[in-house]
Amino acid sequence: MPFPKTWVEELLVEWLHLEGFLVEANLPVCVSQAGGRYEADIIGARIVNNTLEIRHLESGSLLGGQTGATSLIKKKFSSKICESVTNYFARRLSFSSNQISYKKYYIPTYSSKPVLQALKDTDVTVEPLPGFISKIILPTIRNWKQNPPHLPKARGKYVTLPDSYWMLKLVDYLDSNNLLNI
Repeated sequence: MPFPKTWVEELLVEWLHLEGFLVEANLPVCVSQAGGRYEADIIGARIVNNTLEIRHLESGSLLGGQTGATSLIKKKFSSKICESVTNYFARRLSFSSNQISYKKYYIPTYSSKPVLQALKDTDVTVEPLPGFISKIILPTIRNWKQNPPHLPKARGKYVTLPDSYWMLKLVDYLDSNNLLNI
């Protein structure tokens, strides 16, 4: 797996791992007509109840105009890219059924209200980073800590995330010490 390019992408990779997904960062998905290569930022996949669940996450800023943001979203989640991602994970996981759940997320680090409003009618969940952390990542951390895959050796001990989830550990630390202003 290539390294995520930004700290936000690292946070998203760790979140998907904690959710039980096989995760790829910067997955090559297609080639442009000019010869450049498109990559999907973060993709997670898992098989649950004979359904291939795919989570496609893109991040960045959405500070341009409404038309530019809509164009960006359409480009990042084009049918050609989504088909490439689906085919990649179906092959990788030896999945032959046609039951597929494909969810698309754009997590802007910076955005404007008019741009966010313009994107409400797309099939992409657009959730600014603070909301994504508070509504999605923090509940995942709390749930994992309440139901860890293994219990601490001594009862009553504090359950911590694995050390490899350094961004999630930072979010958990800030949350546990009431340092998040969300």
